[in-house]
Amino acid sequence: MYKEFEIIIEPNEEGGFYARIPDLPSIFTGGITEIEALRNAKAAIKEYLEICEKDNLPVPQSKSGKFNVRVPKDLHRELVRKAVEQGVSLNQLVVYLLGRSIGKTTTSANLT
Repeated sequence: MYKEFEIIIEPNEEGGFYARIPDLPSIFTGGITEIEALRNAKAAIKEYLEICEKDNLPVPQSKSGKFNVRVPKDLHRELVRKAVEQGVSLNQLVVYLLGRSIGKTTTSANLT
């Protein structure tokens, strides 16, 4: 249940750690340790989802990491060519290029 949601743990300037869930912005919790903050975040997600179910409210969906996009044929052809040159799948190439374009230096599809 809570595994579907990204949990971000950040240090608190006054000590301890904040925990937030980007897909559920109304949840904001924390703890003295990172483990406690994570445990509290998981409990908060579980409680939030139980309330949604009990009150027949829509259950927020976590982001799947998947989307479809149409590209012009010439761009598709060029991306396929580049993927073949690099010896990777088209998907890996696109993930790498998107990550690099937003300044993310590591992705699950790093190319050498």
